[in-house]
Amino acid sequence: MSDPDQRPKPENRQEAKRWLEIVDEDIDVAIAAARLSRRGASAYHVQQAAEKLLKALLVLAGEPFRRTHDLNDLAIRLVPVYPQFIQQAEAVRPLSIWGIAYRYPSLEDAPEPLPDSEELERSIAMLREFAELAHSLIQEG
Repeated sequence: MSDPDQRPKPENRQEAKRWLEIVDEDIDVAIAAARLSRRGASAYHVQQAAEKLLKALLVLAGEPFRRTHDLNDLAIRLVPVYPQFIQQAEAVRPLSIWGIAYRYPSLEDAPEPLPDSEELERSIAMLREFAELAHSLIQEG
């Protein structure tokens, strides 16, 4: 948080832990889908994990957010309260499209290309590290 003297409320800490449980599950599902060569499903769960991870940290800080799947909006809200996560916030912003591009039939002439296996692996690894940092932050106090 931007104010080191301000500790998260215990109820925010508990709620953030619940969000992170779902983050961990989404990461596991993304990995499983990638192993099955279901790159669209994997990408979707990567986006879902990123979204819930940002929301978990906002919950921890007691920061309100609107119901959204827009990672850019969530990242903008996160950075002022947790500036130490600016790199991670920047890294997840482009993943917003993964939340819809592969879950619905395309209405566009040129559908969003599937991420390749390496991009999925990099994104999953980044989210795992980010989630570990969030878990550590939630355990503090």
